[in-house]
Order: sequence, then C-alpha cells, then structure tokens
Amino acid sequence: MAKYFPLFIDISNKTFLVVGAGNIAARRILKLKEFGCKIIVVAKSIVVTIMDLQDDRLILKERAYDSSDVVGVDYVIAATNDKELNEKIVWDCNRAGIMVNDASNYKNCDFYFPGIVTEEEMVIGVTSSGSNHRLARRVASEIRYNIKDLVSRCKKELEEDPNAEKFD
Repeated sequence: MAKYFPLFIDISNKTFLVVGAGNIAARRILKLKEFGCKIIVVAKSIVVTIMDLQDDRLILKERAYDSSDVVGVDYVIAATNDKELNEKIVWDCNRAGIMVNDASNYKNCDFYFPGIVTEEEMVIGVTSSGSNHRLARRVASEIRYNIKDLVSRCKKELEEDPNAEKFD
C-alpha cells in the first residue's frame, strides 16, 4: 500500500487528473508514477518530457480542459500557467467533492506533494491555526485515524508477545 504524506492514503490504484503539461505537471507526474497511479493529462500542448513518460497508466489528452474532465477521477492537480483556469478547476473540484492541488495557489490545496512541503506548511497542515482549515481538518482526521490503527496494532502485538519491546 503506497502511503502518501500528508493524507496517509493509498493512492496506488487511484486515478489522478493533471491539467497542464509543463515542468510543474511533469514533476507531479513523475512523483505519481512512483506510486503506480493511473494519470490522465489534459493540456492544449504536451511537452516532450511528459510524452516520453507515456505508458498504459498515463493517458494524454491534447486539448483544452473541460469541467467534465473531473468526473470519474479521484484527485486533480491544477498545474497550468493560467491562474484563472486553475481557480476554475478548483471550483469544479469543490463542486464535485474531489480533492485538488492547485500548483499556483497552495491555499487552494487539499493535499501537498513530498519535496515541496516546508516545515511551516506541515505545521499549518496539522494545526487548526493554519489558513487552510479544510486541509487542516482533513490532515488531522487522517492522522487520528492512522494513529488509532497504529496503537491498536502495537497493543495487539504486545498482547500476543508480552516480552516484546515496549514503546514509550
């Protein structure tokens, strides 16, 4: 199971829509490919770097974004150079209840990517004092869920083997 910070969710069999096909999109696609995700790229023009990555899990659609593109996907990455288009994508995702990462405005993000998250952003993401309360609530909920699962497993292991190393 591929666990992906900060949501700690299994994304290995999820479908991502990436709107845009420049350098930022390419970096996101490379990271998603590490997890074996299905990726759909929609962009008016797709750079060779991304075309070279094409395989059975990467679908390229060389055309303009349409609101219907978010239908049937699990997550969306708005990685265009057009801030207004990215905001429209975020709006479409919010309306459809789909998590989105807006590469041009991290306040519009429901999830961040490893390697671009600063320590301050992680603190904001896990505390309610952050400016993105939606992200903070989601991260806090996922952390609580996963910690509860981890504690349950540790207790079970200790019950099965009382001589096991105890955790402080």
